[in-house]
Amino acid sequence: MELCSLTFLRDDYTKSNFIGSSLFADGVAACLITGDNHVNKTKNKISFLATQSKLYYDSLDVMGWEFMDKGFKVLFSSDIPTIIAKNVNNDVASFLDKNNLKLSDIKNFIFHPGGKKVLTAYRDALAVDGDFLKHTREVMNDNGNMSSATVLYVLERFFTQGFENGYGLMVSMGPGFSCEMVLLQMNRE
Repeated sequence: MELCSLTFLRDDYTKSNFIGSSLFADGVAACLITGDNHVNKTKNKISFLATQSKLYYDSLDVMGWEFMDKGFKVLFSSDIPTIIAKNVNNDVASFLDKNNLKLSDIKNFIFHPGGKKVLTAYRDALAVDGDFLKHTREVMNDNGNMSSATVLYVLERFFTQGFENGYGLMVSMGPGFSCEMVLLQMNRE
């Protein structure tokens, strides 16, 4: 559960407080994860194959919170899309290479939206054919950015609107500044 509205500071009239309060929404998401011996009674099956975390050093001021007596103050840098554009292609390629895959092997892109400029940075940096961020963009348009819960809304969109059998790549950027990646095997019977 992400209650982004808790970061609103009533007496703070700064641009960052206004933008942070306007950009983010509250969101709730959950996953039920079962073991290998569980009998799956649904048509959809997702297996987690690998994960990777990447921390961009000297980036504490890029995204996060400043803890104040009156509450949490959201910290955002306008450099976020630039950092993504500069790094995401190499980060994804390195992660996939460790798993003997290439970007062309990925059928489903489950990306945390972040915002319009972040989506543009993903699109330009990865240069995947087709509208690979369709579900991500739809979740951003319908729900906004609900912090970490948002990527699970994107995953749910793949369940309800369909996905291709094969590999999925889940990517989310977060405080620190960091990049989290999950390699999935997605199958629909």
